[in-house]
Amino acid sequence: MSTIKRKNIKEISKEKSKIIENETHSELTTPSQKDVSQILSSSVAGASSLVMLQLISRLTTFVLHQVVLRYTDPATFGIASVQLELLLATILFLSREGFRCALLRGSGDTIVVDSDGKSSEKSQENSKGPIIFANSSVGSVQKITNLSYVPIPIGIITTFLACTFYIFYATEESLSAPYYVISVILYGLAAFIELIIEPLYVAALNNLLFTLRVRCEIIGVFLRCFITFAMTVIGAPKNGEKGENAYGILAFAVAQVAFSLVLMIGYIGYFISNWDIQLLKPQKLQDERQKVFWFDEHLFNLAKTFTKQSLLKHVLTEGDKMLIALLSEPVDQGIYAFVFNYGSLIVRILFQPLEETTRTLFSKLLTRVDIHNDVNDKQKESEAETCRALITSLQVLTTLIKFHILLGLLFIGFATNYTGTLIDLLVGSVWSQTPAPLVLSVYCIYVPIMGINGVTEAFVAAVASEETLSKLNYWLIAFSAGFVGAGVIFMKGLSAGAIGLVAANVVNLSTRILWSWNFIRSYFLNHRDGRQETNELKRMLSLSNLLPNYLVLLSFSLAWIITYFSNQLIGWETLDAKIKHVAVGGVCAIVVAGITYLQEKEFIRDSMKLIRGNKAPNKRE
Repeated sequence: MSTIKRKNIKEISKEKSKIIENETHSELTTPSQKDVSQILSSSVAGASSLVMLQLISRLTTFVLHQVVLRYTDPATFGIASVQLELLLATILFLSREGFRCALLRGSGDTIVVDSDGKSSEKSQENSKGPIIFANSSVGSVQKITNLSYVPIPIGIITTFLACTFYIFYATEESLSAPYYVISVILYGLAAFIELIIEPLYVAALNNLLFTLRVRCEIIGVFLRCFITFAMTVIGAPKNGEKGENAYGILAFAVAQVAFSLVLMIGYIGYFISNWDIQLLKPQKLQDERQKVFWFDEHLFNLAKTFTKQSLLKHVLTEGDKMLIALLSEPVDQGIYAFVFNYGSLIVRILFQPLEETTRTLFSKLLTRVDIHNDVNDKQKESEAETCRALITSLQVLTTLIKFHILLGLLFIGFATNYTGTLIDLLVGSVWSQTPAPLVLSVYCIYVPIMGINGVTEAFVAAVASEETLSKLNYWLIAFSAGFVGAGVIFMKGLSAGAIGLVAANVVNLSTRILWSWNFIRSYFLNHRDGRQETNELKRMLSLSNLLPNYLVLLSFSLAWIITYFSNQLIGWETLDAKIKHVAVGGVCAIVVAGITYLQEKEFIRDSMKLIRGNKAPNKRE
């Protein structure tokens, strides 16, 4: 695990001899039991922090949008929340996502930093000169540091090209919006500011410093919301006058720049105060053949592979917006946008942090496993650590998949029959009397599929070889073609509209899950020595281990039938009907929760062990 541990002077003096002894020829090892527990504890804490961050961020933004809509026209809001947000996401995703994925697959070594923020290891190695040995522990971290600067020049090019395209190929309606060109430039500037601190972000992520990100982003979100609201209200037409907002999309652009500046100030301030700045500078490396270089060839090639993959994934992510615009009427477009904003809240709040955290966790636990199998055959004492890393990683993976299945049962068994009630309560009959409740019900089926896909693809990104990732790029092209084909069939051929687009997304992600699951099975079962270990891995990968108890499945099925007829017979048109309908669902939920708890005690117990960062649960006989 590439971490920097802060220790006091006495601890350093006790370990100096050990550091000097191993500084030149650091052995490649798998995580020990203590390391596994530490990684799990840090990852769980990080996941909780990121979920809380997403909850505060998304809910604050959601509430802000409801208020801002009262002071701005739909065209302005559409340009800011769709076009300019897409510009920002495109620049950041294409410039840094591939390198982030690759750099999480970095070293498993540790640098010890004393109470003054200085690296004792680094000073030993640098006593011989400014060039760092690539195979030392400091060199392993330096490889990551050097490569983390590459997204900055890439970002300069991406920002220039994207902003130029947005300015010179914008529609007349977009160009007529107040401050459009300035807003595009400001969004490009905001993206570049975030890319400037990318080396600091990578260092924080590799050292599991999740609280730094949470603190910076929470402050940034509140400042962004305040600026957007203030400028929008100040620029709104006065005394009931009609016309455009005086600031329009400029309010969103200025707020985004402020958000990026908060991140930059927060990260730079933290690292100046707590780290030895020399650890964050690019420096030359030297391998055992005396070859001097800046970038590790393996990591750089891996980053290029991930970058190609990120381009395809970005197209897949935004593909639904392209399809709905090309193949549907404006009414269907509006309904889908409405459903997406409501249905994707849980994705942004819960699934995204889980995906980011598990990708980091699997990278830390399994980076050395395959290297160990190839290089350390003579070190039999490390086999126990390898087995422990495999079992723990698979336990985390299967626990998350089962969690998503249970969450999916909750959405399908209950939420599908309460979408009309929810929409009528939140926005009234204007939307509840449209197909929106039905589309949102179908979207509820799609939600757990997104969760499972996120976790399985996070595992692939964390451990797959460069060759496998290159093959995946071709598969992603096939998945993209399949998505477009399914969209045309459902939306145009079957005239399913927004429901057809959700169905196409289900088909797309389902095929990607099957590919990832096939890789996961091969990874854990192929080339593993030890019959007992293989049998345990097979048991954990079995469908019976992933699916809930049959009584749980039956209880959710009965709950869906009861709430379906409640929705049809009682309805939700009046307040009295809503109360009765919700009461029926509440009783069903209590019964289902009780059955789930009684039948899934072992799963709950194992999950709590993982949350507390304990060792992998005991094997079942």
